[in-house]
Amino acid sequence: MKQLIGYAVAALCLLATQAAAAPVTYYIQSEPYESVSNFTACPLGGCTATYTTSHRVSGSITFVAPFEPNLADEDVDVRIDSFSISDGQNTYTDAQFFVDVFAQSARVSTDSAGNLTAFEFKFDKTNGQPYGELSYADPKAKVSYIWISSAPAPGMVVAASNSTCQLRGDNVNGNTGGAGCMMAYDTDSQGASSASATGVTLSLTPPPSPVAVPTMSEWAMILLSVLLAGGAALSLHRRRRAV
Repeated sequence: MKQLIGYAVAALCLLATQAAAAPVTYYIQSEPYESVSNFTACPLGGCTATYTTSHRVSGSITFVAPFEPNLADEDVDVRIDSFSISDGQNTYTDAQFFVDVFAQSARVSTDSAGNLTAFEFKFDKTNGQPYGELSYADPKAKVSYIWISSAPAPGMVVAASNSTCQLRGDNVNGNTGGAGCMMAYDTDSQGASSASATGVTLSLTPPPSPVAVPTMSEWAMILLSVLLAGGAALSLHRRRRAV
């Protein structure tokens, strides 16, 4: 009997531990892009992304457990469970993680209650090994990236597609295996497109869905046209009778 009670207590402790370590999702939303630069020529690479000021960064990152209190610029890339982040043209997902998408930076700080006080994330999309740099003529030097930071307040996002990596390196303990790009040339004449915005949030609460603006159906437009035409004909008929 005592043994059964012991097993039950152990099981309850395990369940409690798993519940305490349940995954937690943070939602990302930036302001619409303020600055946009699109490619003017395409000598090499996938020159397909064109950004507009109606685009923004949005998506979510799920971590394996809530953050501990009093973290100070903590590397959290190994805590990422899943993610899906869009810059309006490219989408970065965990399905590509450590294949052609790498977390070149993933750091957070928290207060005494475990709430986020600062964050920085940068995901790079590469063209595979061997990773090149500097050369505009090297397809392996091409990189697209998305960078999200809380500093300086109110935060900032930068997105780029088909840029040329100038310097390879890692911000997160070498975990990107040389795939990370520390600095890139976002040159429009070399096929790169880029965009940036001031203002970004990383919140436990999903952002509100955009309010749909009602539009007239085709039949409503036809009916309105008929009514306007009928009104015009009636007005013309009355004028003729008055004459």
